[in-house]
Amino acid sequence: MMKKIIYSTLATTLLLSSCTNSLYKKGVKNYDNFAYHKSIDNFEKYLTKKDEPADAKIKLANAYRLVNDIPNAEKWFSQIVELPEAEPINMFYYGKMLMGQENYKDAAGWFNKYLDKVPDDFVAEMLLSSCQSVASFKKDTSLYTIKEVNMPEMATVFAQVPYKDGIMFTGDKVTFKNSNTSNWTGRSYLDIYFSQKDENGKWLSPMLLKGNVNGQYHEGPACFNKSGDVVYFTRSNYKKRKLIKSSKGENNLKLYRAELIGTNWTNLTELPFNSDEYSCGHPSLAADDKTLYFISDMPGGAGGTDIYKTVYDGKTYSKPENLGNVINTGGNEMFPYMHHDGTFYFSSNAHNNLGGLDVFMSSFDGTKWLQVENLNYPLNTSKDDFAYVLSDDDKTGYLSSNRGSDDKIFEITKNDPTFFVSGYVNQKGRPSIVIDSAIIEIQNITENTKETLLTNRSGTYKAKLNAKCNYLIKASKPMYFIITQPIAINLIGKKISENFTANFELDQIVIEKPIVLENIYYDLDKWAIRPDAAKELDRVVQVLNDNPKLHIEMSSHTDSRAGDQYNLVLSDKRAKAAVGYLVSRGIDAKRLTWKGYGESQLVNHCTNGVYCTELEHQQNRRTEFKATKINGSNMAKKIN
Repeated sequence: MMKKIIYSTLATTLLLSSCTNSLYKKGVKNYDNFAYHKSIDNFEKYLTKKDEPADAKIKLANAYRLVNDIPNAEKWFSQIVELPEAEPINMFYYGKMLMGQENYKDAAGWFNKYLDKVPDDFVAEMLLSSCQSVASFKKDTSLYTIKEVNMPEMATVFAQVPYKDGIMFTGDKVTFKNSNTSNWTGRSYLDIYFSQKDENGKWLSPMLLKGNVNGQYHEGPACFNKSGDVVYFTRSNYKKRKLIKSSKGENNLKLYRAELIGTNWTNLTELPFNSDEYSCGHPSLAADDKTLYFISDMPGGAGGTDIYKTVYDGKTYSKPENLGNVINTGGNEMFPYMHHDGTFYFSSNAHNNLGGLDVFMSSFDGTKWLQVENLNYPLNTSKDDFAYVLSDDDKTGYLSSNRGSDDKIFEITKNDPTFFVSGYVNQKGRPSIVIDSAIIEIQNITENTKETLLTNRSGTYKAKLNAKCNYLIKASKPMYFIITQPIAINLIGKKISENFTANFELDQIVIEKPIVLENIYYDLDKWAIRPDAAKELDRVVQVLNDNPKLHIEMSSHTDSRAGDQYNLVLSDKRAKAAVGYLVSRGIDAKRLTWKGYGESQLVNHCTNGVYCTELEHQQNRRTEFKATKINGSNMAKKIN
């Protein structure tokens, strides 16, 4: 009896071991055949029974990555990155999965570890930089309004393009048992559909394109000419219902062209630069209906998929031209789109981004592509964001994204950036004393308009500015000198909302209070205004222009050296020369008086016969101005 139990237990163990090994073998086979959906099920079951080999964990992590299940991919990568069997590339993938979970701090750590082993990976360097500056992608969250499209009957939908009164898009459906399914996703193969909204704004059930564009395997993404009777589309490489594989055992994608005859799409033509050995896809026509942008992993690219262009002259296609290393990186560039205004949009999982695919923009200046710009949050997220297109109104459009889970289409509205200027006005040298009811003048130079407002009791103000304009802002108030020069704000070319600060100081006008002008110098025994003195006197011109009812006295002073009478005459000539300069700059002479005080109003102890340094004597050699009248009346009392 005991022998029977032992033999039975042994047989059961062998049977379980055989079943476990079978799961592993099936998982490897499905993984190698790109049937990731099935391989995930195999490996998950296998690893609940056995913790080895490491290869099963590595393949499971990458299978989850390839079907874009980021949470599960991150879970398994966290277990394999420290394994001796795991190649350094798994550290890179782990960093990307962490980015996809918005865990940028830990992602940066793993990119650093990866770069220690693979120091020349430019894509990893860019993603590391992104993790360290993620806040810069979220400067303005108001630039886009985004709303998910509820497309009936579809599992995933993406790569939409406006077509007549609706959209064409690529999508798949959940399949029933024994129906034709994609090994990669476990859903139906991708096809090209059309949908439009009903009178209530609800999207109608999608319709397959009529004709023979949609076939046995994957079709899409696609694009259309302006008249809507020519389509370029992506298709799996197959012939007579049989997939064609490359020398590496891979099934690649090809580009085709078709025409609308009546209501059917027909006359399929394969583009001449296709190959069984690499993929071509994601077509996008420029506004000229001749220039076709597409992606390919053909030899000679920067790595991953690059963006190319070809020109069709009605008979032949030009040799595909790689857009170069400003656009293309060692990562994947996808979903090109040239807007009619010349702005080029595309998606990339490299460059500086938030994770996954982000949408970028550039333009061609006639000789080169300009620096790529990230369109930032909320258009881009830590997930895949791609296939950005604009409608003819340039304000609305569509975006594909898996920010929820599966790929979905989103309607977008571009909002103009908002700009505000705010600040405070206080007394010169006394920041704690604010000035209420100060006049803030906002001059729109671009549109030749002007707006004025007053500071509140706290001495502050705030105003909205128009985009694409240049401004000059200044502050003033009766009985105050304007101290701060006008502040310029340039909004031309700014694409991100911003709040500007413009603070001002005003100096209270006190009758008979001298104000020393710095840097007013004269040549020895001369009174002519030198160029360096003219710059300071121009400041007085500005004060008088800003305060048109103000009358002033210009005065000049000397040190105690030389005779009293000589100093008195010399200082009078210098003060008169200063007034003459002000008149030459357009100031009414009736508002000006002058007086030379010689050495009669010294500001220190340096009188006749007292030794002083040159610096101390210089304090006495000064030019001043003081207010004498306001509103044409003498002010007998000082304003305290």
